Amino acid sequence: MFRRIAVILFLISAVSCSNDEKGLPPVVIPDNINGPISEIMVTPINITTPDKGTLLISMNNTMYKVQFNAVAQSQSNGSLSFASDTIIRDDSRAFANLGPDAIAYNPVGPNQIIFHLNDGKKIMGWLDVNSSFGGTFGQTLISTWRDPTDPAKPTAKAKSDISKFVSLYADKDGSGPGIAPVYLSVQVSKP
Repeated sequence: MFRRIAVILFLISAVSCSNDEKGLPPVVIPDNINGPISEIMVTPINITTPDKGTLLISMNNTMYKVQFNAVAQSQSNGSLSFASDTIIRDDSRAFANLGPDAIAYNPVGPNQIIFHLNDGKKIMGWLDVNSSFGGTFGQTLISTWRDPTDPAKPTAKAKSDISKFVSLYADKDGSGPGIAPVYLSVQVSKP
């Protein structure tokens, strides 16, 4: 008797699960996303060469994940710009244990980040005291960013390096003669 009840319950749950899967609506990503950014993490080739990154942005109580990768212009569907190159503040501190090659800071300075997509869509978000900025920069470089008396406190070099790094998205050769952005492949999903 117990086995029959268990089999019946299993069949009911299997049928109910299969019906739920068929009834799920497709994920709809809005054309324009505008909201606060909770986190941005980058994985550059090095401090002078942006590569991959992700950020989490929310709009209307929905979280979106934006993944961006540096690509050739012919493969690009967008670009990224920061309103200001100031990211790290005097009260910013490294937080969480991300391993020896990665670091993240919170709070960060107020800033606006805009992805301009080739199809006219736009993702516009802002950083504030609730946001964090971090990345995989390598143990050697990160060690120069730690204040010996307060390892969580970023040094002036950290502020300068990160400031120069984020400005490269709008002008990939920095102080060089060109003014081309880092071309990106941008994808948006719901995490």
